[in-house]
Amino acid sequence: MNLQKGFYGGSRYFLPKTVPFFSEKQFEGNRRGLGWDKPEPDGNGPTSDYASPNTFGHTGFTGTAVWADPDQELVYVFLSNRVYPDAGNQKLIKGGVRTKIQDVLYKAILNYNTDKRITLK
Repeated sequence: MNLQKGFYGGSRYFLPKTVPFFSEKQFEGNRRGLGWDKPEPDGNGPTSDYASPNTFGHTGFTGTAVWADPDQELVYVFLSNRVYPDAGNQKLIKGGVRTKIQDVLYKAILNYNTDKRITLK
């Protein structure tokens, strides 16, 4: 619905001018929008360094993540159970697993697309 400017399944839920507020940075010193997280401008954030600044998404407590990059027409969904065997499990976070998988996806897109819309950093 965010990628379709408030329209989904044949119905309009939000006005097109409202939708950007959900994913736009709202104030200095915080990368988050009203409803979504954003990439860290200097890297080391919750997304791949290859993600465009327009990327928005969420990383959940249980390890699941969803990120949409409208510039690359990419939606990345990662399902996991980080809290197994207990909530202290930090393997996904410490290993940067979700971000590394996202890096692989961006690199694969670059290698596949002949117009090379992605610039590797």
